[in-house]
Amino acid sequence: MKDSKNSVIWLNNLSLSTLWKILCLNISRLSIDVCFMEKTYLGWILFQCLRFIRILKIRAVKIEYSMGDMRSETGEALLYESYRLTSETTIAIVDRFRRSSVYHGLDSFLTNNKLDLYFEKRIYDEIFPTLRLLCIIRWQIRNEKRQYRHTIICPENGPFSELQYAWPDKTISLEVCTPFLDYRRVHSFIKKLYNFSQDFLVNILPKRLRVTSAEGSCIAIHYAEGIDLKRRSDIFWYPDSHIDPERVLIYFDRSYNNPITKGHIRQIESMGMRWVSLCWRRDIPCSIGSVWRAPLKRSSFLTAFNKTMVRKNKDLEGTGKWFLREGIKLLKDVEYWQTFYQMFNIKVHHDAVESSAYNIAQRIALDFVGGIRVSKQRSELFIPVSDMIGYYPDHIFFSWNGRSPKYLQSDRNRNDYCIVSGFPYDAVFSRNRNDSDCLRERIYNEGGRFFVALYDNMFCPEAYYSKAMMLSFYRNFLEWILEDVEVGLIIKSKKPQVINALPEIHELLVSAKATGRCVLLDDVYGRPASDAAHGVDIAVGVGVSSAVTEAVIAGCRGVHCDLTGLHSHLFYKWGYEKVIFDNINILMKAIRRFKEKPESEPFFGDFSLMLDQLDPFRDGRAGERVGTYIRWFLEAIDAGMGCNTSIQRANQRYAKAWGDDKVISMGHVSNAISLLEDNVKLCGEKF
Repeated sequence: MKDSKNSVIWLNNLSLSTLWKILCLNISRLSIDVCFMEKTYLGWILFQCLRFIRILKIRAVKIEYSMGDMRSETGEALLYESYRLTSETTIAIVDRFRRSSVYHGLDSFLTNNKLDLYFEKRIYDEIFPTLRLLCIIRWQIRNEKRQYRHTIICPENGPFSELQYAWPDKTISLEVCTPFLDYRRVHSFIKKLYNFSQDFLVNILPKRLRVTSAEGSCIAIHYAEGIDLKRRSDIFWYPDSHIDPERVLIYFDRSYNNPITKGHIRQIESMGMRWVSLCWRRDIPCSIGSVWRAPLKRSSFLTAFNKTMVRKNKDLEGTGKWFLREGIKLLKDVEYWQTFYQMFNIKVHHDAVESSAYNIAQRIALDFVGGIRVSKQRSELFIPVSDMIGYYPDHIFFSWNGRSPKYLQSDRNRNDYCIVSGFPYDAVFSRNRNDSDCLRERIYNEGGRFFVALYDNMFCPEAYYSKAMMLSFYRNFLEWILEDVEVGLIIKSKKPQVINALPEIHELLVSAKATGRCVLLDDVYGRPASDAAHGVDIAVGVGVSSAVTEAVIAGCRGVHCDLTGLHSHLFYKWGYEKVIFDNINILMKAIRRFKEKPESEPFFGDFSLMLDQLDPFRDGRAGERVGTYIRWFLEAIDAGMGCNTSIQRANQRYAKAWGDDKVISMGHVSNAISLLEDNVKLCGEKF
């Protein structure tokens, strides 16, 4: 930017709407720059035309940024500040919304404290891009130290009018523009119309649903991770649960992006489980009779709301209209899931999908039918408490350890109980050990004597981790293996596209693989991190790494290479520059010392004092505990007990079997956290 410019307009999206707002605001002011993060085709074409005919003399620049490389004033990756600021602003908007007639109307129908959570989640998702942009502007102001007038322009749709009242930075202006034709909205509308047309045909065509009924209360499983028990699986809990397979109903929807094959269907049916699709999918190799859809007719529930609320508030505009529209959508979603649960007598819904507003609607519907929503901890939790709005809105949440409640406070997620069950895929450790032993032996035969398991992470401009971080991480280890003929590397990438997006290290990687001492695991999606960790000397991962934590639980030393500067995490209290590092160069020096003289670094990668706070069991029976809890709940339901009584019965039996401290009421989480912090201090003092 030139010094002569004194104004900067910031856009999340250069579109027809935002361009019109620029014209209205700045037709007489030419000394401006426009910075945008994305653009629509029509918006960009019109902008170029206006510049060509000299109606606009400003320039527009696409923002080049990396939230992982940019730092907040506290020294953390800027994305953490974006989450925190969005959470605080969301709460302020919802506080204002509670005073509206729309809110009171919805509350009278749902009578459920999940209403706040639903709108918190929806508002959070809507305003996050704008608050992220605000953090980027603040970063630029701190680093460039130039005086500009900064203005953010965002569309009026959604809660953005309310955002003006809760705007957290008065030095940076927020302008709201009237919605106009937007390519993304048009594309979204066409996609929804296409999906609706398919679903409509499914509804009107004569059919008989092929799914057979089952006796007793049933379990609905959202197909999200697959059913291969040697990998991450949606049915990790089933093998030792002693639950009748006919009571398990696996459903597909459009959220699963991979193809569903005949092999998947045969595998489900061979286990005696039932399945159904909630939408028309071309890849499902079956007849239309395998698709379930809710009745098209509107229920009396939604009709009553329309009579009392929609007609009274037909003149609403802007944010009020958005709140009303979202309220209707919530009611429709609740009704949809309520119908589904009643149709198949579902009393337990297990879902691996995190952080979706849809999950909240499911939770409300289950409250109506007397069932529970359950989920499990999928990864190492490290995001601060306040930022995890609606992440796991479950009745029952199965966690690896007692630390999880720190991140899942009830007022942000509305969970009822946290059940400590251990690392969910620990049964895989023994199932896959032979393959891991063969892999390590192969490297040993090529001269490898010091084995390292390496785990990368996803990166993009809006992620915690940047491309620069990943390049530095890989270069250090690949150059090391070429220097030291005793080093063996087993690389388990998070997803195939991570390494594919790093062409700068491909020559190094080819050279490293040519030594025979560097192995890149294939078919990595859903593959356990422990496949790379069995028998290695140290596991190293980027960030506060779930893969490293899994490796440690499996019996390996491990270190977290946290290049995001998240110094608030408990691992820093446990062992800074022992189990977690914030500098790759210091880490490489420590790991080299450990290789040459292990006794000089006795605490390097040593989590032995904290293992109980990672997984207090470590016995390969986490799935059995989860499955048994679900069976106990269903047994109580089948005996005629109500939902709350059945939960208490299952909690009592679980506490008796595994300890009172393994059943944590989220309403009393503060006491548990106090005890946890005391244990952390003791562990840190021992290093």
